[in-house]
Amino acid sequence: MATLYYDLSELFLASGQKFKYYGISRTVMEVGFELAGMDADVRFVIFSPAHGRFFEVSPRLGAASPTGVMDPNVPPEATPKRMRLSFPTRNLLRDILHPGVLWGLRQINLRRWKSVPSGAVREVDLSGQNLVALGRPKIMADYLTALDRAGITPRFFPLLHDMIPLHEFAHPSQSMFSSNFAHDNHTVIAHAAGLLANSDFTKSEIEHFAASGHLPAIPPVTAIPLAHELRVTQEPVVKTPPQAPYVICVGTLTGRKNLECVVDALMHLASQGRPVPHLVLAGARRKRAEQYIDRPEFAALRGKIHMLLNPNQSELRALYQNALALVIPSRMEGWGLPLGEALWLGIPALASSAPALREAGGTLAQYFDPDDPQTLAGYMDALHSDPAHLADVKTRVADGFGQLRSWSDVARDIVQTVTA
Repeated sequence: MATLYYDLSELFLASGQKFKYYGISRTVMEVGFELAGMDADVRFVIFSPAHGRFFEVSPRLGAASPTGVMDPNVPPEATPKRMRLSFPTRNLLRDILHPGVLWGLRQINLRRWKSVPSGAVREVDLSGQNLVALGRPKIMADYLTALDRAGITPRFFPLLHDMIPLHEFAHPSQSMFSSNFAHDNHTVIAHAAGLLANSDFTKSEIEHFAASGHLPAIPPVTAIPLAHELRVTQEPVVKTPPQAPYVICVGTLTGRKNLECVVDALMHLASQGRPVPHLVLAGARRKRAEQYIDRPEFAALRGKIHMLLNPNQSELRALYQNALALVIPSRMEGWGLPLGEALWLGIPALASSAPALREAGGTLAQYFDPDDPQTLAGYMDALHSDPAHLADVKTRVADGFGQLRSWSDVARDIVQTVTA
């Protein structure tokens, strides 16, 4: 079987700070862990912006890793400062200054690289080799640009997680992000020998935007749905859930992530004189979510809303297991990891009717229109107020466990697709 090089650059860039459990880094980490245990020739690499090249690493796995799953085993002091190598539009001043700023960053990154122990990494030439990447397009686009300049051309197989910014959802300030996102995906697709998509929905989105001219001509696209599994880790549990019954949202914001629907559902329950469950918001700190919750009209709910910032994997597992239900109200997703994780643990899941969430939740989740908080309120009320109903839903979810995908399934599908 041909050698498969697996890109851990996403984890390398995250290792300089306390690891953040955002969905893409989780995917890179979990698939990498499974690949490390497979009977296949898989090697792990990181891209160094200081050198403009890839280096092979020997990742730490399981209990040996601070994440409890996997990390690149490179000192956090070596984490590079990053700057874009290419831009979607020309800007005279920026384009004049950009080479000098890059040179300065390279000197900083070379000094940081000195913290890497001698012999811990080795340079690798990826010319003609199978390179699989599951990270963010902006990271891929940067190293593909650098490899072009060095005359290195791997057989590149990126996994694309969504095309959501091409719809230009939510806030006007996202227009620059959308422009950069489109530019990065053009670069990634133009270099790809084959594309992987995290769901059938994302596959259809890629094909749609290629047909409309918003993306370049695409190579074959293979849908490899992500996992539902939430792996057991041995990280300490410090952040604990409230004692009162609660529903949980993971990474839910205003706008596309539609925190508004959940808060409106709780307000509807209060207006009807029904018991109102507590709400746990787990994830990174987001100022606009805090500002939304602090609006005067939600004063009656303020004592029932709890923000638990950046839970680790063990803490997230405990938050799910003690919840009445997960709520994922997004207007659009590429897959929906929290939905899958809740179902994996046998927890009721209330999801919007977005296509990718229906794909991830199958027949095991309950669905609502993202503009219909009253239906969501009814689902929450039934789970909160009727113990027999809650038990029945949990039994149905547990009975459907065989429908769910593990990270091992994802890793196996990737290897079969790339080496076919």
